[in-house]
Amino acid sequence: MIKYQKFCYWVDAQILKKVRENIEQKGEELDDEVRIPCRVLRSSKEIGNITPEAWEGFCKRRTSWYQRSDKADKFLLVSSTSLDHLDIGNPIIIKESNFKPDRLPSHKEILQLIKSEKYQNLKPDLWEKVDSLDKEFYQRWFERHQTEELFDFNKIFAHHSANHANFIDPEFLINTDGIKVPYSIADSIHVCSSCVEFFNILGDQWPVKYVVPCIGAVQFAHLPIDQYFEVRIKRGNDTDENKG
Repeated sequence: MIKYQKFCYWVDAQILKKVRENIEQKGEELDDEVRIPCRVLRSSKEIGNITPEAWEGFCKRRTSWYQRSDKADKFLLVSSTSLDHLDIGNPIIIKESNFKPDRLPSHKEILQLIKSEKYQNLKPDLWEKVDSLDKEFYQRWFERHQTEELFDFNKIFAHHSANHANFIDPEFLINTDGIKVPYSIADSIHVCSSCVEFFNILGDQWPVKYVVPCIGAVQFAHLPIDQYFEVRIKRGNDTDENKG
């Protein structure tokens, strides 16, 4: 069985056209995702393109980080195989990982992460405008998977915010071969919009990250709940053998 792996390329309209033409010459099609960005992460999806309007779709509030980033207005190609032969830049590589953190932060540490000045300056205004449908979505999934903890959206949202903060201004990370590697600070039930970490909208300053899929990615991308994935930026001198 082939292990899960995705190659992600941020491109402009001109490069997207080049890739689309190459794919069509093979008698294949490049599907455009216009509503839920993480759906292109399905293992069954060979290649897909996330359009800029997708970030304004179903997860508009949760993915509002896209508009505040240097990726705004760009397209994202996500492929199960490398597109390096098209010379469209170095990819973000997502693959399965056995990583497990030694510990996760306490509630006090969660609140401290949110106080980060870097996080507070970067967060979009829309991020904290949570409506009732949003809360119902999380309550439904929370009650389906949790048996002991009572649903408290304010506590869950604190986890959501702290998780993003830990990729902007990390307090929880590991040191691997001299490289600092931040990681998701909660399980899937307590994580939101993991796509912004998977696709380096947040945390692109880190060569490697460990990311847990949010509940949305579990539902729409069919990623395994609570499993960490390695997110690595491929450098120019990396090869297929040493990219992981």
